[in-house]
Amino acid sequence: MPKIVDHDARRREIVEAVWALIARRGLDAVTMRELAAEAGYANGALSGYFRNKDEILQSAFQHAFDATNVRARRAIGEQRGLAALRLLCREIMPLDELRLLEARVVIAFWDRALHDARMAAVHEAVMTTWRAQMHGYLQEARLDGDVTTATPDDTVIDGLLAALMGFQINALFAPAATPERQEAVLDELLGALAP
Repeated sequence: MPKIVDHDARRREIVEAVWALIARRGLDAVTMRELAAEAGYANGALSGYFRNKDEILQSAFQHAFDATNVRARRAIGEQRGLAALRLLCREIMPLDELRLLEARVVIAFWDRALHDARMAAVHEAVMTTWRAQMHGYLQEARLDGDVTTATPDDTVIDGLLAALMGFQINALFAPAATPERQEAVLDELLGALAP
């Protein structure tokens, strides 16, 4: 009887191996040979799960965003308005080892996304999703009276996204960018919405 293989589980293992390689040695270290060794497969065995390296990298990039979104949905639950917006932002911020690893992976892919339309499309889709969520939460917060600023929502969201991406960079390159300092900045940004 042939062995039953869970292709989705194997694909996740390979994506996790990509993350491990990027975390230790950077995106340039991700060769098919190195990736197969990291995942514990024979060289060439990855082709049964992904067509090529680009498809593997795109899946790893997507996985970083998917993991954030799953966590955010769980954290937000039934919350709404400003509380939900804060929780979404916190899940994007590199406040622990897992989210710091995600930041390392995402930042490694940003340069590639500049030159790869498929990677750029993954990034754009996620930013569009996050912008739409933030718009909805801001609208709820305005209805609840928690946000009274005259600053347009698009401007608020642009500022929040710039800060969130900055937190990811600073957490990797500036040791003073502690989780406590990141959260203090987020509190100031959100606090300014209801002067």
